Amino acid sequence: MKLIFSFKTILIGFLCVVLFTGCDKDDDSGYPRRVSIEYKITGLSGVNGPLTFVSFTNETGGNNDLVNQSFPFSRTITRTLNSGDNATLSFRYGNGSGGTNVSIKLEIIVDGKVIKTETVNSSTAVVIAAIAHVFI
Repeated sequence: MKLIFSFKTILIGFLCVVLFTGCDKDDDSGYPRRVSIEYKITGLSGVNGPLTFVSFTNETGGNNDLVNQSFPFSRTITRTLNSGDNATLSFRYGNGSGGTNVSIKLEIIVDGKVIKTETVNSSTAVVIAAIAHVFI
């Protein structure tokens, strides 16, 4: 009987140690972290005139909406990120009555490293594009 009681005591003690060490609050994800985010829009070819609308995720996680922005467009912010936060960049460009082939490049750059890029090629009268990145 004494042997069974000791085994139960050891088992309960072992389970408590495993449970309490398993509940460690250390987060190895690297969040929150402070980063520099640069948003870039570059007219590669056929661009004639400003971007009629630009929107990007700002320092607080909201959006900044700007009108009549010149090419190339670039904006850099500093932001503290948590896992699940995002960075988005979008634009609208008026291509006259259309027919002119334009090529426009969007980039999201975090701490000097391009994390998202896309090039849009279009000959429509209105060119609209967006990119986004979720931090996990």
